[in-house]
Amino acid sequence: MESKFNWNFEHGKNLFETAIDEFVEKGYDKASINIILKNAGMSKGQFYYHFENKENLYFALINELIAKKQSFLGSRIKPEDMQQDIFSIFHLQIKLGMEFGKDYPTIYRFSEAFLREQGKPIYQKAMSKHNFENNDQIKTPIDMAYERGDFREDLPKTFILKTVGYLFTKIPEISNVEGIEDVEAYLLHLIDFMRHGLASKSNK
Repeated sequence: MESKFNWNFEHGKNLFETAIDEFVEKGYDKASINIILKNAGMSKGQFYYHFENKENLYFALINELIAKKQSFLGSRIKPEDMQQDIFSIFHLQIKLGMEFGKDYPTIYRFSEAFLREQGKPIYQKAMSKHNFENNDQIKTPIDMAYERGDFREDLPKTFILKTVGYLFTKIPEISNVEGIEDVEAYLLHLIDFMRHGLASKSNK
């Protein structure tokens, strides 16, 4: 169930910041809504008017942080950047993602805490909601790149989209690390791997 209220990061800042602190310190399973509400100065009535339960708050928080990052990337990626080959675009997005982490350390902390949820139901549920295959930030550049000839002609576009989406989604599990910086390093290795395995000869 989606939140009944269209929370933006500023409006819900106190609740979200206290929620991040609780989730980072204790993990999702042990995090307490009562403690979050106490630290946020919010009544249970206010909370349950806007959110169904702890999971609903967790996913609302993830949605806000993703939106914040997408806004950050959108403000820094220039139209001419999108004319590069797809692998250079992916590389730029990861580089900007690293800058985002430095500019928003609270979000960075939550991202690392989220990685520690790997193997747990909440992590799998979150990843199913936010898979890269259905992410326009990935799908649109791939569509453009395929038409531009960045990829091998013998590989169908659906195969490329599903493969790239799967690899980006599973990279935390493939890399078997907990730190965001380590995941970003593996993503750069993944891009190099894709460039040599998926790229047309002119883009290798």
